[in-house]
Amino acid sequence: MSPSVRGGESGRGQTTQDFVIGISVFLLVVVFVLAFVPGIFDPFEETNRTQTVDRYGATLASDVLGDPSTPATLNATCTWHFFRQMQTGTDTTAACRFDDGTDTVAATLGSDRLDVNVTVVDDGAVVSLNAPDGVGGSARELRAGPPVPSRGSVVTTRRVVLLEGQTRQLVVRAW
Repeated sequence: MSPSVRGGESGRGQTTQDFVIGISVFLLVVVFVLAFVPGIFDPFEETNRTQTVDRYGATLASDVLGDPSTPATLNATCTWHFFRQMQTGTDTTAACRFDDGTDTVAATLGSDRLDVNVTVVDDGAVVSLNAPDGVGGSARELRAGPPVPSRGSVVTTRRVVLLEGQTRQLVVRAW
């Protein structure tokens, strides 16, 4: 036989304080999970635009327009072909480190969410580069991508580069 229980109380031994502590711990865990778990997936969904544009600038200055063994030194032939391809859509025949089938700066850099503009400047003026020897063409202004909007948020990064022995600035803007 079981021991008798007086007054309808169960024999579990749970007090009001036990219940309050248990519910409090449960609610704290639920609040923690709801507050922090969504943030775990942020790095996989979207990156900060400032970081993205900085990476684009580094990629252009060190890989796409030059040689990784000499970072920030642009290859004049590949630079001319890159800007010609971006401006006219003409595929390049030069052996350069960018996809010769893309016709926008954003596509070349692997972006489908941002508009990207790349310009090489010297003292605020856009630099022009003569066509490489053996290639038919004229001097090309080193500017590619859609025009930078006058309104809205535009992220800019600058890289100091060496082009034909002259120090220039590679300016990358995205919005």
